[in-house]
Amino acid sequence: MTFVRVVLVAFLPALLLIAAPDNEAFDLKVTRVRTLRSQPGDLRIDTKGVIFQSRDRKTTITIPMADLREADVADPHALRFETYEVQKWKPIERREYTFRAQPDAPVEALARFLSARVHRPVVGHYPERAQFRVAAYHRRALGGTSGTLEIGEASIQFVSDKPEDSRTWLYRDIETIGRPDSFRFRVTTNRETYVLELKDNLPEAAYDFAWSKVYHLERSSKMSYR
Repeated sequence: MTFVRVVLVAFLPALLLIAAPDNEAFDLKVTRVRTLRSQPGDLRIDTKGVIFQSRDRKTTITIPMADLREADVADPHALRFETYEVQKWKPIERREYTFRAQPDAPVEALARFLSARVHRPVVGHYPERAQFRVAAYHRRALGGTSGTLEIGEASIQFVSDKPEDSRTWLYRDIETIGRPDSFRFRVTTNRETYVLELKDNLPEAAYDFAWSKVYHLERSSKMSYR
């Protein structure tokens, strides 16, 4: 094998990676949830946006990524996509579409994909590195779920065995955090407020760390020295 061929073989993976188009996409068999009659069909989510095609080909819904106002992909049985468009008969409400997917739908990968492309909060969960962990419980209207509150460099998370209860909140999307008392921790975005009951003591350093991230105290302190 000549030197030139060796060089080409060595750099071929990198060249392919550079030349490869961004073809990350999710193709799901879903049912569009409607009041009168649901519609089975195919849902595709890619860098361009969200497209639904009904099985009978009578309905096509296209939401460009730039028009996607909010996305909720925490529960595979209720994938919700809200647009900036207001409803004709309910002008105070945005147009929203809900789809029911299979239980094994890749909701974690989907949440990470959308969070990188939608500049508003995405409701869902995907793993992030954490520096502080404490056992916690999230109470729902009917029942609740146990899990772990995790605080890291990029986000705050609640990790549960139930995908619909798990959350990853990027600091950019958090409006406020709070600690009403030593047994509770609250995270608020413009989409929801999550209150967790703590099963153990949350270290003061963990709360101070999260506080500085949410309220940009690190950036403010650096700017003050300029």
